[in-house]
Amino acid sequence: MFVHTQMMKSSVQYITKSRWRLFRGPLSACLKITDPCRMPPSIKAASTLAVRMQPEGAPPMRSLPQATPGAVEPVVQIPYQELRDLTPSAVEKLHKAFVGERAYGAVAITGIPNYAELKHDAFRAGVDLALLDDEGRKRSAAVNNTYPGWSGTPGSETHPLQNSFLFNVKEELGGQMDPFFGKNIFPSEDYRKTWVKFVDVMYANALQVLRGCDKVLDTEIQQWQAQRSLERLGDDGPALAGRFICYDSGFTREDKLLELRDGVSPLNSNASSIAELPQSSHGHEEPSEMSVKTVGHAGDGLASMRTHATPVKTAGHAGDGLASMRTHATPVKTAGHAGDGLASMRTHATPVKTAGHAGDGLASMRTHATPVKTAGHAGDGLASMRTHATPVKTAGHAGNGLASMRTHATPVKTAGHAGDGLASMRTHATPVKTAGHAGDGLASMRTHATPVKTAGHAGDGLASMRTHATPVKTAGHAGDGMATMQTPSAPVKTSSSGYNPLELSSSLAGSLSSQGSDDAVPVSQPETDYWLPWHVDSNFVTILHKEMYASESTGEFISEPPGSGLMFMNEVGETTMLDCSDPNTMLLQMGAFAQIYTGGKLKACRHAVLNPVKPGVARFNYCNFWYVPWDTLCTAPEGMEATAVNQGWNAMMDESYLNITMKQSFTAFRQFMVSPEARVQFSDSQRFKELSAILPIVRKQGDAGAPTMPNIQVDLLTDVRCPFSFISQMNLQNAIQNLGLQDNVVVRYHPVFLNPNVPKEGESLDDYLWREFGYTKEYAHSEDYPLRRYGREAGVEMNPHRRVVNTFDAFCLIEAAQEEGVQHELVQTLSRWYFEEAKDISDVAVLRAAALHVGLDAERALQRSSELQGTVQERYEEFSAMLGEVPHFLLREQASGNGLELGGLRSVEAWEQVLQQVMERGQFMGMTIDGPHGQKVRVDRANPFTPVSHALPAQHGWTPTAWPYQEEDFSRMDERPDDLMYSEPRLAEHLDLSSLQTLTETYEAIFQACPDGFSVLDLCSSWNSHYPNMDRASKVAVHGLNAVELEMNEVATERHIQDLNLDQKLPWADNSFDVATLALSIQYLTKPREVFAELQRVLKPGGMAVVAFSHRSFIEKAVRLWASEPDDGEGHAHVVCRYFQHGPENGWEKIKTMDVSPRHGDPVWIVTAVKPM
Repeated sequence: MFVHTQMMKSSVQYITKSRWRLFRGPLSACLKITDPCRMPPSIKAASTLAVRMQPEGAPPMRSLPQATPGAVEPVVQIPYQELRDLTPSAVEKLHKAFVGERAYGAVAITGIPNYAELKHDAFRAGVDLALLDDEGRKRSAAVNNTYPGWSGTPGSETHPLQNSFLFNVKEELGGQMDPFFGKNIFPSEDYRKTWVKFVDVMYANALQVLRGCDKVLDTEIQQWQAQRSLERLGDDGPALAGRFICYDSGFTREDKLLELRDGVSPLNSNASSIAELPQSSHGHEEPSEMSVKTVGHAGDGLASMRTHATPVKTAGHAGDGLASMRTHATPVKTAGHAGDGLASMRTHATPVKTAGHAGDGLASMRTHATPVKTAGHAGDGLASMRTHATPVKTAGHAGNGLASMRTHATPVKTAGHAGDGLASMRTHATPVKTAGHAGDGLASMRTHATPVKTAGHAGDGLASMRTHATPVKTAGHAGDGMATMQTPSAPVKTSSSGYNPLELSSSLAGSLSSQGSDDAVPVSQPETDYWLPWHVDSNFVTILHKEMYASESTGEFISEPPGSGLMFMNEVGETTMLDCSDPNTMLLQMGAFAQIYTGGKLKACRHAVLNPVKPGVARFNYCNFWYVPWDTLCTAPEGMEATAVNQGWNAMMDESYLNITMKQSFTAFRQFMVSPEARVQFSDSQRFKELSAILPIVRKQGDAGAPTMPNIQVDLLTDVRCPFSFISQMNLQNAIQNLGLQDNVVVRYHPVFLNPNVPKEGESLDDYLWREFGYTKEYAHSEDYPLRRYGREAGVEMNPHRRVVNTFDAFCLIEAAQEEGVQHELVQTLSRWYFEEAKDISDVAVLRAAALHVGLDAERALQRSSELQGTVQERYEEFSAMLGEVPHFLLREQASGNGLELGGLRSVEAWEQVLQQVMERGQFMGMTIDGPHGQKVRVDRANPFTPVSHALPAQHGWTPTAWPYQEEDFSRMDERPDDLMYSEPRLAEHLDLSSLQTLTETYEAIFQACPDGFSVLDLCSSWNSHYPNMDRASKVAVHGLNAVELEMNEVATERHIQDLNLDQKLPWADNSFDVATLALSIQYLTKPREVFAELQRVLKPGGMAVVAFSHRSFIEKAVRLWASEPDDGEGHAHVVCRYFQHGPENGWEKIKTMDVSPRHGDPVWIVTAVKPM
């Protein structure tokens, strides 16, 4: 049930449009209302949460869905003896269970001898481990929850798999360990034996069901068993994931699929939230109606909220690991090999459908027959929910975690849910976290009913701060958990715009208002009602059981709560609950792979798990998720492709499931689940990803080692005359000082103009406020004017005599100042002059004076600013298409790239919380590895959570006893001599610049651990070794195939030409080097064992070998073993580990696998090893 869910068309909750009451009570009082685990912990405490109410006239909301009334068939049950004998009655029942639109895709086998006793013993062992055995969980700790062993922290989990124990059933029954799945590890031998007894019976009965289904298919598909066999497929699979899951009582999710089924239209749903500023003597006005589009992935790693009118499109976003449903009108730029700068490195006849590595500076290096479909948002890692008009710029397969250079006959479909293995594990209608500033916990600057005018809302403190022509994607205050704040009453004339510009950012509610309120009115809400919402598994088949329940405090079993249990839904939408009183019952259901493999004849099963239990009661279940041989393609029988997948409102899968291997499916699932983003508190908004992609991190110079404090980059998208922005900046600077981060935070500024069409002469602010909002001059100049009060609190005296001016020229100068390293100083100067002294910052004389004030050559700076006008205009157009309000902040910890994006005005205290949250997110990056000569090396950019970093630890010390490869594994498509290919210098960069920079930084960390005068060998080198400054090195030997390239290598002190595929003997004496590197060429070695033996010989005792690789190759020159491996990262890491492990006896130790891929760019994977001292 954990493996792969297909998101459905959204049916969002009904929320009243106009009747809102503020709830400012403790967070715990709102748990059943807004699921606070979607908000960062530091933001939770400062947030006020809205209470959603049901509108009048809306259909009643179910607290618990019930089985469809009427003549609905129950889940088919087959007695054990009938199944064992495969009687005609048993085959007929299997037909009923799995064939036809009313089939539930599941069957219950009853009366299995001793089954209840075996299940009880196994569950007892599992419950004790989960709830009572801390030491046992430590002994059996998994590297992550997709690898064998125990994972999770009881009582605190928020990810879909909860606390669980996983093992490969096939390893225990067949005795063969699967390196890709990982080595089994148990807390004790008794624990292992208890489970093996149970799974042995399960396996035998499941195979018998598959035999019976083969008989059914013989009557449905001509020559079925002559071509295919479910029994053979299941029995031959290398992995059968046995997972015992402990579902915490606090883990619940809502799901509105049943309302969609029953014809309840979600198209009119609206959602918003309301909060208030502290009351003043003026009183306050009620906020008017807000319409909010409930979009986005609700930040929880499980739920996915589509826009209310978005048709389902399961395409795009290759390698998300989660479903990536783009909205119905998202324009996509399929970049292909845009900006290659080199040949594509494809072979001569590659059919390509506008895919590839957008802007990669190099070829996609796909094989000559790889079918490719445009994937969308490369490297998302999480689903990317865009609104219906979001332009998409990041196309291609960059960083998709699946092969970008697949073998020449590998059908590839990296779109949509293709092989994510888990699927999004999201539901189509989980509680709302509205779009916009996803997850910011604070409000944006936009007022909720502001019409967009070409003249813009150019007023400063009183305008909405919405830009004049920004396409509006997120009405209301997206994702803020609060609503617009009504300021004290002011003299106002009726505004045709229908909004009050004094409705300021609700961030002030989180930072200025009290946490409690005597007049808070709680509103009853239907409880969330699912442990797992409606979903379908994408694996082959799944075995389930009736749940068991236990006290979370004592582990004592309790009876099944009324209304709980497993529900099933068939293709026509009928639902039923498993109703079987026989304790000796096992349940088997088909997964998406089985449905497609049978051309849709056998139906996969949509199912959900109800949760009506009280706090303190945990649910336990044991599931078997069957995987077929990893290289098996998910294809339908010829001519049955159209019936293999579902259509219509209840579609459980689509064509994106076709033509992917079982391994690709599981790989994408693993890639998502091993990331911190799999847990709700680490999920990023789509806009965070988009902004991060176009605003690269500029790392501070001289911080290659681990700094004492994290470095944070703040990108501020704003207009320099936005008062909310300036006040928020002042508060941010104070927060930085309070946390002692003044040397660790850099702020960069980017243009989003409130109105670029303000005339040259500008306009009186008084005139503007009266015309647009009806504010009198007396009120706007008074001491009670809210903006003046907020300014004073931030240390800014807002001058009411300033004018509304055009800031385009000012931002051109700001851009020029960035090149000179004084951008921040110039922005502060211009802001102070404008807001406090009312200077006209559009005037060239003022700009010249500001340039001189910050130490610039004024005339040269003004000249440069005029040259940058086109750049500033382009940047404004790019950002204004993404944002509907200013200011907007993107904060990232520099080493990891993790962080937050948020908008609005924030207090000092709120900013301190945000900065702490960014620093916390940065802690989830970095690894310490064994370096040269006994030194430890800290690699800041390494991600410890990815499959590559887990590849070796998941083996738990296991190594193949014999060399696992054959001679043919090292054959190549092009067996011509390599010197023919390298007869001319290529001078190519084989990765994009951000990835090469990461490689350089990794080398620098390693070289810093070497003594002065160290020596380095760069094997298979070229014109660029990607080394850092090498002044401390005494020798840098480069080795390669082209003399011209090696001669151009600037760090080399000696050069050697050699073809290692013809002659593996290196020309250096024993014990010559401290470090040896081999970058981006390991895939071409036809004699790797011999080369690695030589590498070991020339290294000094304690010397270190560093092998770096990525997802690119000249595929015709890559060895078959490498080219045929569909999992580029983890699979190739295993291969390189084998090269080290099967080298000279006692030749290598301290082998490590490490992923240092940048957040946006090509992957960079590394395996290191040390020669024993």
